[in-house]
Amino acid sequence: MTRLALLAVIAMASLGQPQTWPIRSLAVEGNRLYSSEEILALTGLVIGQPGNQRVFEAARDRLISSGAFETVGFRFGPAPSRDGYAVVFEVAEIEQVYPIRFEFLETPDQELRLHLETVEPLFREKIPGTQEAIARYAGHLERYLAQKGRDVRVTGELTADRPGELYVMFRPAGAMPVVADVDFTGNQVIPTGTLREAIRGVAVGSRYTESRMRELLDASIRPLYEARGRLRVTFPRITAERAPGDIRGLKITVEVNEGETYELGDVKVEGTASLDQELVKVAALKIGDLANFQEVAAAIERVNARLRRDGHLKVVTRAERRLDDERRTVDLVLVVEPGPQYTFGSLRVEGLDLHGEHEIRRIWGLKTGEPFPAGYPDFFLEQVRERGLFDNLREARAQVKLNDQALTADVTLIFNPPRPERPPSTFDDPLTRKPRP
Repeated sequence: MTRLALLAVIAMASLGQPQTWPIRSLAVEGNRLYSSEEILALTGLVIGQPGNQRVFEAARDRLISSGAFETVGFRFGPAPSRDGYAVVFEVAEIEQVYPIRFEFLETPDQELRLHLETVEPLFREKIPGTQEAIARYAGHLERYLAQKGRDVRVTGELTADRPGELYVMFRPAGAMPVVADVDFTGNQVIPTGTLREAIRGVAVGSRYTESRMRELLDASIRPLYEARGRLRVTFPRITAERAPGDIRGLKITVEVNEGETYELGDVKVEGTASLDQELVKVAALKIGDLANFQEVAAAIERVNARLRRDGHLKVVTRAERRLDDERRTVDLVLVVEPGPQYTFGSLRVEGLDLHGEHEIRRIWGLKTGEPFPAGYPDFFLEQVRERGLFDNLREARAQVKLNDQALTADVTLIFNPPRPERPPSTFDDPLTRKPRP
């Protein structure tokens, strides 16, 4: 076929008379997340098959319906061999993708992931959150479960267990079950009643997923064990069943492996250079004591308070654990990020006459440019109250405004702030606004 003849064929196609010729080449432009081979597999086109504009439009529509692309276009023209078409698909991928999870499908997660990888050309551990993509994956799962003899309608939704941490969850269609009760087995160190009381307030009434329940256990139950030195506590098995009786919801049973007790080993502080050794003393953790992580949290606050006293108002400290399972000890490294040092900027006084303001400025202990101790304004006002400097001092409070560019802290001391006026009621005298006798 000559080039002129093929151009004539393409011209006829543009006039609504599509002509069919073999596809000689296929290509993709604009792709970054998916390979050209994966995208072309989804089009359903192969080299050598007959093609025309309608065939290419159908292939484009298949790409669009996948939910993986913002836009899809195509162009075609004579192949270099002049005996067929060269086709190029132009795509803009949806780059916002989310991890996938499975709930209540009664099939191992890994098995479901392997099946999706087999049947879905664009399969990834993270997928677009579009309706088209979610429906496509749900369809794959439905058909797979049907092959295993389970007639389940699968639905998918973009959801989150914690703010800002979205994921796509696939589950049987219908109302999402909620937690009605939580029980524990395998526990000995901590009574079941104590564990139930700790979890009920956050779990009962919430939507149930196993991942969400594990997060609640880590937040509510793990600290109880870590306060007793049980640093290897695990929850190997969580089961969910319909709550007995007429109660709507699920009864969750958590198996607890309490692990062994650990003692505190070496304690170090890193991140403050010359202050490291002083902060070890400030932390006041005793080697050989039970590894109580409630006390470790209190030690971290003591370290932070010491640094805030020097003007490091945004200090952050974290505890890194190094467990020795053979000796059953845990070494701690308190990693300190002091942050910038703030200095005192200016003092403003409200609510006092000139004499009173002068007296406050006279006894104010900070000078401009000195490191700003975080608790000094409240300490200062407490001293003012104890010394009785002012008669009829009803209230005094401090406001601190940080300038993150200049690294300064400006303080406003407010004495006897005006109370909000109480709106009159039907029981008040309209002239005096005093309660009627």
